[in-house]
Amino acid sequence: MKWQRDHAIEGKAGYDYVLLAIILLAVIGVMFHTTIPFLGVGAVTAYLLIFKWYDSGIGKNILLENPTRTIKLFPDETANLDLNMENRSIFPMINGEFQLQMGPAVKAYKHAKDEETYWHKLKIPLSILRKRKTHISIPVIAQQRGVAKVHNIMYYFPHLFHFESAMIRYTPFFRTEFVVFPRLLEVKGVEAVFQMMPGKGRSPFSPYEDIQSPLGTREYHYSDPFHRINWNASVKTQKLQTNVYEREINRSFVFLVNIGKSKTSNMVQTNQHMEALLSYTAYLSKVATEMDIPFELFINSRRPGKIPVLHIPEGEGKRHYGTTLEMLARIHKQSLVFPFDKMLFNIGNHLTHHKTCIIIGELTEDSLHLLDKWKKKNVTIFHVPYSEGTSVVKPLGQEVLSHAK
Repeated sequence: MKWQRDHAIEGKAGYDYVLLAIILLAVIGVMFHTTIPFLGVGAVTAYLLIFKWYDSGIGKNILLENPTRTIKLFPDETANLDLNMENRSIFPMINGEFQLQMGPAVKAYKHAKDEETYWHKLKIPLSILRKRKTHISIPVIAQQRGVAKVHNIMYYFPHLFHFESAMIRYTPFFRTEFVVFPRLLEVKGVEAVFQMMPGKGRSPFSPYEDIQSPLGTREYHYSDPFHRINWNASVKTQKLQTNVYEREINRSFVFLVNIGKSKTSNMVQTNQHMEALLSYTAYLSKVATEMDIPFELFINSRRPGKIPVLHIPEGEGKRHYGTTLEMLARIHKQSLVFPFDKMLFNIGNHLTHHKTCIIIGELTEDSLHLLDKWKKKNVTIFHVPYSEGTSVVKPLGQEVLSHAK
């Protein structure tokens, strides 16, 4: 049964009084040998049967559509929570009150009057006639990053056969949710991150070549390396020929986000500026998508599995950007933090290609020592620290080390 009745708010005195009235009328009819009390017994018994029929069917003939929906919003965007209910009973439900709760990521601005407790119960007047459907549309506005689920759905309505209210509670998990993306906070200097480095992507002006993608041959010049001579082509043309390869660049990014704030070498707590750091990450992802640049993302939010942190593999395009935004939105505000130094160490063991890395968040002295080793692998590293104003992306330098100390 999808609706569960809460009997705690209802009394049984009315039902008991009806039974008592039937017994008294029957006794009076027997004692005074008259039929009038038995007519009353019949009328009250008929009332009791209808009462029991109605009472036992409460909640069994109410349907609430429960489709799986994920409504994605940026802060300050609006949407509607649409609820469709059907009363299949022959009895109406009049002057009732529909109640539900939503998480603080969104606000039902037309129904929540209190600015401080807008995520508490919403109360909406609702009547459902018999054999009818009804539609409820609740406008909401995105308030803050996070996921808002709908829960504690209840419906209060007057009982038709006594003077108390009946309450039914929707027991299944309601599968509509609101996902609010991080607010995009600008990071200045992003264009400086675009670096010409070995990797994927063809460009005729790149200084790097892919030896796995030969284009052909050309006549040998004295400055060409000896190992690039194509001897087969040289024999055919009777002149020395040099191999020519595709030129390429790698504009791919690796975003490394530290949502922790180190207290000691063994303990890590959530950074109080985590929301801003995730907003920087969302902005960088947006810029990368607009420039058609692939990116990969690591966040040191602890998770079970072989990879103990949140990770989005390298990709590009709007779908990849949407996946990134949704993962950023779903990070819990009190997320367990994986030590950033350990995450860097694990990533460094597999960082084989030349990459451009952007680190968002706090850096410690230990992490900087690890990053120095990355630089020796020709990894270009930039840093986006938290700033009360507009943050600026800068090449990782010695000034960061002094700040970390």
